Amino acid sequence: MEKPNYNHLYYFYIVAREGSIKAAADKLHVSQPTISDQIKLLEEFFQTKLFERRNRSLVLTKAGKLATQYAQNIFDQGQELTMRLRNKLQLPKSSIDIGITQHMSHFFLYDSLLPLLETGEAVVKITEQPRHLLLAELEEEKLDLIFSDSNEGLSQSMNAYRFGVNKTYVLAHKQFRKYKKSFPESLGELPCMQYTSDSQLRYEIELYFAKYGLAPKVIGEADDIELLQLVCERGLGFIIVPEVAKKRMLQNKDLMVLGELAELQTTIWCISKKSYDGVGQTLLK
Repeated sequence: MEKPNYNHLYYFYIVAREGSIKAAADKLHVSQPTISDQIKLLEEFFQTKLFERRNRSLVLTKAGKLATQYAQNIFDQGQELTMRLRNKLQLPKSSIDIGITQHMSHFFLYDSLLPLLETGEAVVKITEQPRHLLLAELEEEKLDLIFSDSNEGLSQSMNAYRFGVNKTYVLAHKQFRKYKKSFPESLGELPCMQYTSDSQLRYEIELYFAKYGLAPKVIGEADDIELLQLVCERGLGFIIVPEVAKKRMLQNKDLMVLGELAELQTTIWCISKKSYDGVGQTLLK
């Protein structure tokens, strides 16, 4: 025999486990001579005895015990390979799949992802979808991490980590600079572009307005940061944005900060499965 194959090892392994050739033949539904021949070929190849007879039973030799350990490992790996290739067991990941809720992109600290990019251990993939769809994909382990402005509605298998906090500012065109002195009361005299009801920030803004008796004229609703910025640049009304967005928008010298809503801060949550132990763990520390 040039070299042993899977069947040689398997017949040997079953005999070792069952304790006799007869029991192994019954289990494998083959004849006893077939198994005896396979073991004989295996012993000839290894040039050593794998069994010795004692009182009509087969007992593993020292070499046989060693061969049994290796055979067990081979069959375990073979079973794992089969399960993985049939998608019954998750393959080792070569990517970090991150989901961001649709209205998070304008106050998400993308700089925070740099440590993941620097490791080079995996490709970072970012997708933007409604929050309920992201949570469903996280539950199915199609995503590794989610960044959201809310930690509500999580399943028992998930954890939420406070990832960061953004201060909140009111931005407007410089034509509204006179309203800065009487801020925030002056907001009630100005038009504004509001977020949609899907945004957690919208809910917090409305609470703030109610607390201070403010009723600015809402000219529209959107979660698209570029549209909000365009409205502000055209002088159509003020907008309320987190600190990250403020820094970008103030590159336009026609825009200014009317004031900070000190009581209103945006918390960024990083959500993962409790069982997650991938490369993205570096963000959770």
